[in-house]
Amino acid sequence: MRATIKDGIGFSYVRGIPVEQYDRDTQLRAYWGISRHIGDPVPPNRNGHLIGHVIDVGDTMNDYSKRLAQSAFELAFHSDSCDVVGLLCVRPAMRGGLSAIVSGLAVHDEMLRRAPNLCAALYEPVLLDRRGEVPPGGKPWFRMPVFAFHKGRFSGYGPLPQYIESAKRFTDAPAMTAEQDAAIRLFYEICGDDRFCLRLPFRPGDIQFLQNHAIFHSRTEFEDWPDATRKRHLMRIWLSLPDGPELPPSFLGKWPNIDVGTKRGGAIVSTAKELVIPFEPEAPAFA
Repeated sequence: MRATIKDGIGFSYVRGIPVEQYDRDTQLRAYWGISRHIGDPVPPNRNGHLIGHVIDVGDTMNDYSKRLAQSAFELAFHSDSCDVVGLLCVRPAMRGGLSAIVSGLAVHDEMLRRAPNLCAALYEPVLLDRRGEVPPGGKPWFRMPVFAFHKGRFSGYGPLPQYIESAKRFTDAPAMTAEQDAAIRLFYEICGDDRFCLRLPFRPGDIQFLQNHAIFHSRTEFEDWPDATRKRHLMRIWLSLPDGPELPPSFLGKWPNIDVGTKRGGAIVSTAKELVIPFEPEAPAFA
């Protein structure tokens, strides 16, 4: 699995872990143990959580201090800020919440075929909102390209459209060009094309591992069960690959949990926060 994720097609799946039979401690231990065969855990949020709980805690679309994962809204195709993201399904939603993945290189090549000028525009930095996760000395916005080649290897970064839109509120940030706006629209059109994306309904006990520099992922909007004990619940882990692909220098400013200068997503963890594994979602503290 690790070789497939790191140097192959960029994703792998574990299916059939009997999570319904396990208490939370055993669920976490099994998930942690499997994930440690893939890479080194790094915090997926500003609270130092080494495993995060993806659950709707009522976050709204217009709360610019929060990520959208802790809501029931649709998440367009995007990348997480690490080498590999793992998602374990504890419970699916009553309706919706379907996962889909797409090859970043396939999207790039289709853009290159259809509109070379728009493909080239995404090699230029795109403006994005940090959503409150600002590194020391940094700005609340940042810029990075969607596509890059570095030392002969493709790297992609899927930006959420809401983060592009909310970044426009910063008056000191350079505006995106009309060509980049058109390129982003085409990018998402191709990502959602059934010829390119693979739709994967999560079942309890499934783990999806994705290499973020090669694969973009999405989630449809969902409706939860009225019973709070049946709410859709995924556990997310972010992993570093110490021997993974070297990132382009233009990508290094994105990761708030690593020291700028490292060459891989999440390879050097900040020690400013206590690292913890929460057993349950912590709604007030989530980001």
